[in-house]
Amino acid sequence: MKRSVKKGDKGEEKVNEILSIFNNDSYLINNLMLLGDNDVSHQIDHILIRPNGVFIIETKNYYGDIKGSINDSMWTKTYIKHGKQVIEKFHNPIKQNNAHIKAVKKVIGKDIPIINFVVFINNDVTNLGIYTVVNETQLVKRISLWESDIIISKAKMKEINHKLLYSEADIQSEDHLNRIKAIKKQRRDIRHDSILVMEKGICPVCGNKIKMNKNIYTCPNCKYIFKV
Repeated sequence: MKRSVKKGDKGEEKVNEILSIFNNDSYLINNLMLLGDNDVSHQIDHILIRPNGVFIIETKNYYGDIKGSINDSMWTKTYIKHGKQVIEKFHNPIKQNNAHIKAVKKVIGKDIPIINFVVFINNDVTNLGIYTVVNETQLVKRISLWESDIIISKAKMKEINHKLLYSEADIQSEDHLNRIKAIKKQRRDIRHDSILVMEKGICPVCGNKIKMNKNIYTCPNCKYIFKV
Protein backbone atom coordinates (compact mmCIF):
# COMPACT_ATOMS: atom_id res chain seq x y z
CA MET A 1 0.00 0.00 0.00
CA LYS A 2 1.35 3.42 -0.85
CA ARG A 3 0.66 7.10 -0.99
CA SER A 4 1.72 8.74 -4.24
CA VAL A 5 4.69 11.03 -4.77
CA LYS A 6 4.24 14.72 -5.49
CA LYS A 7 4.17 15.62 -9.16
CA GLY A 8 7.05 17.29 -10.94
CA ASP A 9 10.02 15.61 -9.29
CA LYS A 10 11.31 13.04 -11.76
CA GLY A 11 13.87 11.60 -9.35
CA GLU A 12 11.33 10.95 -6.61
CA GLU A 13 8.84 9.59 -9.14
CA LYS A 14 11.44 7.10 -10.31
CA VAL A 15 12.26 5.95 -6.79
CA ASN A 16 8.54 5.66 -6.02
CA GLU A 17 8.15 3.39 -9.03
CA ILE A 18 11.13 1.26 -7.94
CA LEU A 19 9.85 0.91 -4.38
CA SER A 20 6.45 -0.22 -5.64
CA ILE A 21 7.91 -3.72 -5.96
CA PHE A 22 7.43 -4.00 -2.18
CA ASN A 23 3.73 -3.15 -2.43
CA ASN A 24 2.39 -6.55 -1.30
CA ASP A 25 4.12 -6.74 2.09
CA SER A 26 4.91 -3.10 2.89
CA TYR A 27 3.57 0.42 3.27
CA LEU A 28 5.07 3.25 1.21
CA ILE A 29 4.58 6.91 2.08
CA ASN A 30 5.93 9.54 -0.30
CA ASN A 31 6.53 13.22 0.35
CA LEU A 32 5.50 13.29 4.01
CA MET A 33 5.75 16.54 5.97
CA LEU A 34 6.40 16.23 9.71
CA LEU A 35 7.15 18.78 12.40
CA GLY A 36 10.25 18.11 14.48
CA ASP A 37 11.75 19.91 17.46
CA ASN A 38 10.97 23.63 17.77
CA ASP A 39 8.32 23.17 15.05
CA VAL A 40 10.98 22.76 12.36
CA SER A 41 9.36 21.17 9.30
CA HIS A 42 10.83 18.10 7.59
CA GLN A 43 9.83 17.08 4.08
CA ILE A 44 10.61 13.36 3.80
CA ASP A 45 10.91 11.93 0.29
CA HIS A 46 10.03 8.28 0.99
CA ILE A 47 9.18 6.15 4.03
CA LEU A 48 9.08 2.41 3.38
CA ILE A 49 7.60 0.36 6.23
CA ARG A 50 8.68 -3.28 5.99
CA PRO A 51 9.01 -6.31 8.31
CA ASN A 52 12.79 -5.71 8.51
CA GLY A 53 12.55 -2.02 9.39
CA VAL A 54 11.32 1.45 8.54
CA PHE A 55 13.45 2.86 5.74
CA ILE A 56 13.74 6.64 5.50
CA ILE A 57 14.92 7.36 1.95
CA GLU A 58 16.33 10.64 0.70
CA THR A 59 16.45 11.01 -3.09
CA LYS A 60 19.11 13.10 -4.84
CA ASN A 61 18.97 13.75 -8.57
CA TYR A 62 22.50 15.16 -8.91
CA TYR A 63 24.77 15.05 -11.93
CA GLY A 64 28.52 14.55 -11.58
CA ASP A 65 31.13 12.69 -9.55
CA ILE A 66 29.94 12.53 -5.93
CA LYS A 67 32.47 12.58 -3.09
CA GLY A 68 32.02 12.61 0.67
CA SER A 69 32.07 10.53 3.85
CA ILE A 70 29.56 9.81 6.61
CA ASN A 71 31.03 12.40 8.98
CA ASP A 72 31.61 15.23 6.48
CA SER A 73 29.34 18.24 6.87
CA MET A 74 29.48 18.94 3.13
CA TRP A 75 29.84 16.68 0.08
CA THR A 76 30.90 17.67 -3.42
CA LYS A 77 29.76 17.01 -6.96
CA THR A 78 32.21 17.52 -9.80
CA TYR A 79 31.21 17.85 -13.45
CA ILE A 80 32.26 19.43 -16.72
CA LYS A 81 30.42 22.51 -17.97
CA HIS A 82 31.40 24.34 -21.16
CA GLY A 83 34.68 22.44 -21.17
CA LYS A 84 35.58 23.47 -17.61
CA GLN A 85 35.54 21.47 -14.39
CA VAL A 86 32.97 22.64 -11.87
CA ILE A 87 32.97 21.61 -8.19
CA GLU A 88 29.87 22.32 -6.12
CA LYS A 89 29.27 21.64 -2.45
CA PHE A 90 26.03 20.33 -0.95
CA HIS A 91 24.94 19.29 2.52
CA ASN A 92 25.73 15.72 3.57
CA PRO A 93 22.46 13.90 2.69
CA ILE A 94 23.01 11.29 5.42
CA LYS A 95 23.04 13.98 8.10
CA GLN A 96 20.11 15.68 6.38
CA ASN A 97 18.18 12.41 6.57
CA ASN A 98 19.15 11.93 10.23
CA ALA A 99 17.10 15.02 11.01
CA HIS A 100 14.16 13.42 9.18
CA ILE A 101 14.63 10.21 11.18
CA LYS A 102 14.50 12.17 14.43
CA ALA A 103 11.13 13.59 13.37
CA VAL A 104 9.86 10.08 12.51
CA LYS A 105 11.03 8.70 15.88
CA LYS A 106 9.06 11.44 17.57
CA VAL A 107 5.92 9.91 16.01
CA ILE A 108 6.52 6.14 16.08
CA GLY A 109 8.92 5.78 19.03
CA LYS A 110 12.55 4.76 19.42
CA ASP A 111 12.04 0.98 19.65
CA ILE A 112 11.28 0.54 15.94
CA PRO A 113 14.36 -0.07 13.73
CA ILE A 114 14.75 2.95 11.44
CA ILE A 115 17.28 2.87 8.61
CA ASN A 116 18.82 5.84 6.81
CA PHE A 117 19.06 5.36 3.01
CA VAL A 118 20.18 7.87 0.36
CA VAL A 119 19.61 7.11 -3.31
CA PHE A 120 21.29 8.99 -6.16
CA ILE A 121 19.45 8.82 -9.48
CA ASN A 122 21.48 7.99 -12.60
CA ASN A 123 24.72 8.27 -10.68
CA ASP A 124 27.38 5.75 -9.69
CA VAL A 125 28.17 6.20 -5.99
CA THR A 126 29.89 2.86 -5.34
CA ASN A 127 33.19 4.74 -4.86
CA LEU A 128 31.78 6.21 -1.61
CA GLY A 129 31.83 2.76 0.00
CA ILE A 130 28.72 3.46 2.11
CA TYR A 131 26.25 0.55 2.14
CA THR A 132 23.17 2.74 2.59
CA VAL A 133 24.12 5.26 -0.11
CA VAL A 134 23.14 3.72 -3.44
CA ASN A 135 22.00 4.38 -6.97
CA GLU A 136 18.51 3.35 -8.06
CA THR A 137 19.65 -0.06 -9.40
CA GLN A 138 21.00 -1.11 -5.99
CA LEU A 139 18.14 0.13 -3.82
CA VAL A 140 15.77 -2.87 -3.82
CA LYS A 141 18.52 -5.44 -3.20
CA ARG A 142 20.10 -3.47 -0.33
CA ILE A 143 16.73 -2.99 1.38
CA SER A 144 15.72 -6.65 0.88
CA LEU A 145 18.99 -7.92 2.37
CA TRP A 146 18.90 -5.58 5.36
CA GLU A 147 19.07 -7.64 8.56
CA SER A 148 17.22 -6.57 11.68
CA ASP A 149 16.99 -8.07 15.16
CA ILE A 150 13.36 -6.97 15.33
CA ILE A 151 10.69 -8.21 12.93
CA ILE A 152 7.77 -5.82 12.55
CA SER A 153 4.39 -7.56 12.41
CA LYS A 154 1.71 -6.72 9.84
CA ALA A 155 -0.43 -5.14 12.55
CA LYS A 156 2.47 -3.01 13.76
CA MET A 157 3.34 -1.89 10.22
CA LYS A 158 -0.26 -0.80 9.73
CA GLU A 159 -0.14 1.10 13.03
CA ILE A 160 3.10 2.87 12.07
CA ASN A 161 1.66 3.84 8.68
CA HIS A 162 -1.47 5.23 10.37
CA LYS A 163 0.53 7.19 12.97
CA LEU A 164 2.74 8.83 10.34
CA LEU A 165 -0.13 9.79 8.05
CA TYR A 166 -2.17 11.06 11.00
CA SER A 167 0.79 13.16 12.20
CA GLU A 168 1.41 14.82 8.84
CA ALA A 169 1.81 18.56 9.23
CA ASP A 170 -0.56 20.75 7.28
CA ILE A 171 2.24 22.73 5.65
CA GLN A 172 2.56 23.61 1.99
CA SER A 173 5.97 23.30 0.33
CA GLU A 174 6.34 27.08 0.07
CA ASP A 175 5.78 27.38 3.82
CA HIS A 176 8.38 24.66 4.38
CA LEU A 177 10.94 26.58 2.32
CA ASN A 178 10.11 29.80 4.14
CA ARG A 179 10.67 28.05 7.47
CA ILE A 180 14.09 26.83 6.31
CA LYS A 181 15.00 30.34 5.12
CA ALA A 182 13.93 31.78 8.47
CA ILE A 183 16.08 29.26 10.37
CA LYS A 184 19.10 30.00 8.18
CA LYS A 185 18.61 33.75 8.69
CA GLN A 186 18.37 33.24 12.44
CA ARG A 187 21.65 31.29 12.42
CA ARG A 188 23.36 33.99 10.33
CA ASP A 189 22.11 36.66 12.73
CA ILE A 190 23.42 34.73 15.73
CA ARG A 191 26.81 34.29 14.06
CA HIS A 192 26.92 37.97 13.12
CA ASP A 193 26.07 38.98 16.69
CA SER A 194 28.73 36.69 18.17
CA ILE A 195 31.39 38.15 15.86
CA LEU A 196 30.46 41.69 16.89
CA VAL A 197 30.49 40.77 20.57
CA MET A 198 33.56 38.53 20.86
CA GLU A 199 35.85 39.93 18.18
CA LYS A 200 34.96 43.62 18.17
CA GLY A 201 33.55 44.16 21.65
CA ILE A 202 30.49 45.91 20.23
CA CYS A 203 26.88 45.41 21.30
CA PRO A 204 24.87 44.17 18.26
CA VAL A 205 21.75 45.97 19.54
CA CYS A 206 22.90 49.52 20.35
CA GLY A 207 26.54 49.60 19.20
CA ASN A 208 27.83 50.48 22.66
CA LYS A 209 31.06 49.02 24.06
CA ILE A 210 30.38 45.67 25.72
CA LYS A 211 31.83 44.23 28.94
CA MET A 212 32.75 40.65 29.85
CA ASN A 213 32.51 38.93 33.24
CA LYS A 214 32.78 35.14 33.73
CA ASN A 215 32.10 34.21 30.08
CA ILE A 216 29.07 36.53 29.97
CA TYR A 217 29.10 39.62 27.77
CA THR A 218 26.78 42.42 28.88
CA CYS A 219 26.00 45.84 27.50
CA PRO A 220 25.76 48.51 30.24
CA ASN A 221 23.67 50.67 27.94
CA CYS A 222 20.82 48.41 26.68
CA LYS A 223 21.38 45.40 28.98
CA TYR A 224 22.01 43.00 26.05
CA ILE A 225 23.44 39.67 27.31
CA PHE A 226 25.53 37.17 25.34
CA LYS A 227 26.68 33.93 27.00
CA VAL A 228 29.70 32.01 25.68
